[in-house]
Amino acid sequence: IGKVNEKAVLKVWDCHPELVEGWHNGKLFMFRQAQHDSFRDERAFRTALRKPYNTMAQFNSEHQTDWKEILQRLSRIREQSDYTNANVDFIRENLLSSDERIRGGAVLAATGCLFEQHIIDLLSTIAEEDDSTGVRKAAVQSLGGVIEEGVEQGLEDEDFEPEDMEEWEEFQTETLQQEYLRIKDLMLGILQNEEEDLEVRDIVLYNLSSLGFSEYIRYWISEFFDSPHQSSQITAVKSMGKYPYHWENELETLIDPKTAKPVLMEAISASYSSESSQLAERIENVLTSSNPDAEVICYALPVLANINLTKNLGELLQEFSLHSNEKVQEAAKAAIEVFTKKSFDKYLHDELGMDDVDI
Repeated sequence: IGKVNEKAVLKVWDCHPELVEGWHNGKLFMFRQAQHDSFRDERAFRTALRKPYNTMAQFNSEHQTDWKEILQRLSRIREQSDYTNANVDFIRENLLSSDERIRGGAVLAATGCLFEQHIIDLLSTIAEEDDSTGVRKAAVQSLGGVIEEGVEQGLEDEDFEPEDMEEWEEFQTETLQQEYLRIKDLMLGILQNEEEDLEVRDIVLYNLSSLGFSEYIRYWISEFFDSPHQSSQITAVKSMGKYPYHWENELETLIDPKTAKPVLMEAISASYSSESSQLAERIENVLTSSNPDAEVICYALPVLANINLTKNLGELLQEFSLHSNEKVQEAAKAAIEVFTKKSFDKYLHDELGMDDVDI
């Protein structure tokens, strides 16, 4: 980072001696220094993060324990949502590992503690600079939680008033809205870079799809939809599912028995919350076509039941509950439960005037 101000060291030592004691804590002190005014410049800030990132990677390579044991612990933390201070420290340390397997595991575990100290900064550095495409994709996926939470909290609005301030208290720099915008800008930078790895850009677009109400994000969904790469087309269709009413014409075109199976399945799935009778009819046409694929049927039945706008839906679901494929039978039975509940709620609403029901 450069020459450390002795007064700053003494000040941090007085308040938090643990941050400047030992190699690991020295790393934390470098991060703390990176937040001072002299590091507000974006380039300087990233350089400050990169230095401990590289240095600690070397340190970890010299003191690495069995990687399988580390991954097992990271997996347990994630599965059990056991984010104690000690476990968050463990995640933070392993985000700096020289082993990409461990970094990947730590990135996934970090999804549950995004707002703990320095976690977002580390994930941002990994998302931009890690040598492993897989680890970068995982970091982007984790940072997608910041975008989703930010949209829910209204961080796109000028009159920002979070519903739950306590959940955001662990943000490290400047205002909450500025921190959210920093992550959004990072993702947009990756998305806009045509020289960037396509797999990473695909993950970025999907994790920005919570902003699908924005004309700018819809522009990028359209760009990926028109891509010659099927992976990008699938990403675009998945992204349409966040706000399907913007994409009814595109989805209607794709929901056709002749469409490639992976794209068709995503188009059907994206229609789930559309409340569109047109899309429901297109899905029903796929199911009644000659010899529909069993996996496609399993995707389609719950979507049809949730939309619940086709005339012969009950009969169709009963028919598929007798299908020779067991998975199709299970999907049909689950869809019948949804259909029955929605039909009953609709009766309560339409016939009895009850408003507090799901239709």
